[in-house]
Amino acid sequence: MASIDLSKYSEKEKKTAKKTQSSGGMSDILNTEISFLEKKFGAKEKEGFYSELGLLLSTGVDIKTAFEIIEEDIPNKKHKALLEQIKNDIISGKRIYEAISIHVKIFSKYEAQSIKIGEETGKLAEVLKELGAFYESSIKLKRQIVGVLTYPIVVISMAILIVYFMLSFVVPIFSDIFTQTGGELPAITQFLIKLSNKSGTIFGILFSIIAALIILHKTQNKKDWYRHYTSALFLKIPVFNKLIQKIYLARFCQSMKLLAGAKVMINEALDLVKNMIEYYPMEKALEIVKQEVVTEGKLLNESLAKHKIFPKKLVALIKLSEEVNAPEIIFEKLHKQYSAEIEHQQAVVGKLIEPIFIILLGLFVGFILVAMYLPMFEMSSGNF
Repeated sequence: MASIDLSKYSEKEKKTAKKTQSSGGMSDILNTEISFLEKKFGAKEKEGFYSELGLLLSTGVDIKTAFEIIEEDIPNKKHKALLEQIKNDIISGKRIYEAISIHVKIFSKYEAQSIKIGEETGKLAEVLKELGAFYESSIKLKRQIVGVLTYPIVVISMAILIVYFMLSFVVPIFSDIFTQTGGELPAITQFLIKLSNKSGTIFGILFSIIAALIILHKTQNKKDWYRHYTSALFLKIPVFNKLIQKIYLARFCQSMKLLAGAKVMINEALDLVKNMIEYYPMEKALEIVKQEVVTEGKLLNESLAKHKIFPKKLVALIKLSEEVNAPEIIFEKLHKQYSAEIEHQQAVVGKLIEPIFIILLGLFVGFILVAMYLPMFEMSSGNF
């Protein structure tokens, strides 16, 4: 990170002292102004905000100046207004976690609770840096999920378009030629021509189904029944199921590492992580785990061992962390290990999928070409 000149902020502090005293009413106005854009302050913005704030506080910069420095580099006026409001709330007497908690559509309970623990234990700068690292890793994990799913979707879409083009435009040209010449066509050619004649209906139904699925996802993706069935579907896809599961296990370990470092109680940690994971099978498992840990007094590893979604190796290492009282170290080790496995497996999956799709597409295009050129070969040999 580039060196920062703090001299101008000491001058600005004198000029804005009076303005700060009267900022109470302005806070409500700013809150109203930015409320409709709150969701746009996403993971990327949070990663930069927490990392920079943690760095500045660790170097001894006061909270007001730290916010002003961060605001200077933010081009988005609404994001700048958001940080200005948080800063003014802190100056007016609120603690940092309280000022952040006001914006429930932007900052989660996970973040607020971590910051609260950081303030209470005197480790605020460390917690903020960890939150920055958490969102940096979250962005990476989301990109990995997108990367895993995007390539097959793009290839399948291209294959559908190519097949649609050939059936709708190429095959009819050959069909007209064969009709003019007369003669009986091979069975494979007759089948393809019939398929071509119905291609409009077939692809109309296909595109309608795709549109319906998109609408269903947009309207139902937060509902339990939808999340249950889509998660179950993903878990049945060979190769992809294990990769996606590892991505969420990595996120679980990173979240637990952050909360363990902040000394959050296990019941609170499980509740916060459950709400952060966004993976239905793991959420439901953690609900049961929390119930058993809190009400029955079971150890975390004992309860996790009952759920297949948590591998035996992970459970064994968590058991070790409970025995030696080093959960932060173990969860960090697990997170790094899963992250490395994800990168390797993602590369392997990419190399495996590409030739499979090329072969399948080649076979279908080859089928069309054979069906179209077979009558021509028969014509040249005098059998047509």
